[in-house]
This record gives sequence, C-alpha cells and structure tokens, in this order.
Amino acid sequence: MRFVPLVVLKSKVGEFGAVMRLGAGHAPRILVELLDSVRIEGGRLLPMFTEAAVQMAERGQPVWVDVRAMGGARFPGGSFAFLDDHIESTLDGQLSLDVPAIIPVVHDNASDSELAAVALLQQHRPRDVVIRFHDLAPACLDDRLRRVVRGSRAKGVHAVIDLGYVDDARPESVVPFARALVDRLGPAAVTVLAGSIPAKRNGYTTTTRARPELALWQAVSDEVPVHYGDYGVVHPAIPPPSTPGKRSVHPYLYYTTPGHVVALRRPLEKAVERAAAAGFADLASELVARKDFAGTAFSWGDRELSGCRRGGVRGASTTSTWVAMATSHHVAHLTRRGPSEW
Repeated sequence: MRFVPLVVLKSKVGEFGAVMRLGAGHAPRILVELLDSVRIEGGRLLPMFTEAAVQMAERGQPVWVDVRAMGGARFPGGSFAFLDDHIESTLDGQLSLDVPAIIPVVHDNASDSELAAVALLQQHRPRDVVIRFHDLAPACLDDRLRRVVRGSRAKGVHAVIDLGYVDDARPESVVPFARALVDRLGPAAVTVLAGSIPAKRNGYTTTTRARPELALWQAVSDEVPVHYGDYGVVHPAIPPPSTPGKRSVHPYLYYTTPGHVVALRRPLEKAVERAAAAGFADLASELVARKDFAGTAFSWGDRELSGCRRGGVRGASTTSTWVAMATSHHVAHLTRRGPSEW
C-alpha cells in the first residue's frame, strides 16, 4: 500500500499561503477545518482558502473541507453549497478536470441537517465523503457508518480517526478501531490523525523533540494498513476567539525533521527597531546553520527561511509569515521524503 499523508489546516492565512506555493509533484491530502473567523465579505481568509482550493482542484486533489465550526447560517444555501459554488465559479469552467470543487467532511455524530447539506452537493456532482471519528468505541459502528453514508448519499467513503492532541504514543485503543474500519472500508480508506504541537510556547531555548503522532501511526500501521495524518505546525484544538487589538508575538518556528520537530523562539526586544523581524532573523540564522536544515531548494518555505537570516534579503515580522514558511517545509517533508524518513 502506498501511504498518502494528510495535513489538517486550521484556517490560518499562513497555512493557505503555503498551499498556494506548493511545488510541482505530489501533494498531500489537505483537510481544511474552516472556523467562524471566515467571512463572506472582507478579510483575507476566504480569498486565500479559495485560491488554495482552486489550485488543489487543478491538481486533481480537491481539498477535504470540515465546516462544523464555521457557522453555516451566515452563508446562502449553507456552508458546503456556498463554498462548492464559490470555488467552481472561481475555476470558471475548468472543472473539466473531472473532480468536484471540494470533498465534504462530516463527523460520525453528524446531525440529520448536516447530512442533508452534503446530500444536496451530491445532486450537483457526486463525490466521496470523509467521516471524521472522535469516538473510538466499536459499538454500533455499522449503524454509524450506514447512517452517514445513507444520509449524505456518499459515492465513496474515507474515514479519519481523529485523536487530536497527543503527547505520547498509545496505540492500544486505536488498533482495534482502525482494524474494524479497514475491514469495512478497505486499507486505502482509513487515516489516523493526531498532532503534538503545544497550545502554548514557553522559554527561548531551542529544543528538539520526538513527534508522538508519528510513533503512534507507525505502531498502528504495523498492525493495520492505515494512512498517516497530522496537524502540520499548529496545535490541533480550535483556538479561542482572539481579543481585538494588536498583539505582540515572540518570533517562533516549528521545523519538522525526520521523526522530530525543532522548536525555536526568541524574546521580543522592544528597544530594537523592527523587533519581530530582527528576532526572527536571529532564529532563521540559527536554523539554517543546523545540520538538519533541509536546504534552500527543499521548499518555498526553506528558501524564504534562508533569505530571512541576519543580513539576508528578506524580513519576516508576522505570525502568518512564520506559519507559512513552517507549513511549506512540513508539507515538503511529508511529500518529498518516504514514510521511513517522516
């Protein structure tokens, strides 16, 4: 079985920017969890999501989209229908590519109205449906699957076992559930998803630590053929609403290496002109000098990181830019390297 990685994006401008700059060749599966911060008019999120989704559709790999946290009442016809139509109209007739604009993601406990919204998409263009499982209890699994498939009129099904944030690998409860899904859906139709980026960043010492989501997947896939999925370089939980006003964020970066992640952070020296950019330049200089830096040709993000070093040709002073670089590298890490090097 050829393992196809999945990366979940949490509606961050930087994440969409990284997808828009994917290089030629294979791309991972992309699941976008759209949040209530997305607006029909104004803001950058919807235009950037649309452009990223268009590019993925043109690759023949439409994005998987989860709208549960989005607040569909604000969108004419519901979130799925609005996004599907919006992306198709942006493609301007290019969907002779024979793929839908989006692949809907529903939860295993989806309401009747959520399933009906997906069924409406099927009337326009039949498509697969992704079912996101949080409850790993095997009880009534057949009934849960049957209800979602019938209610959404799914053409085909892919299951994502979503474990959220993990700080160590505990495959014991995952293996039986993964096996039950593979028995019903097939080995190519199940992904184990988890992430270990912490919710808060503390201290300024550069650290390298193992990625337990990878160890977890390796342990499960040794028993059951399942795909690997993670949350990229952000924390898995939906962030709380941000407080209005300008925030001072200390320069930071999570850089993926085989089996590990390097966490770098710098204090914000407010007495220094353009303090955020200066702090990130110092951080980038340290990273590029490390032996586990992948090189400027590895990804768009790596090239940008190299240019952001002290005395470099670029500056980076915003969280969205830092996230874009880190996400770009992370995606390249999963697509340019084989599973044994993830």
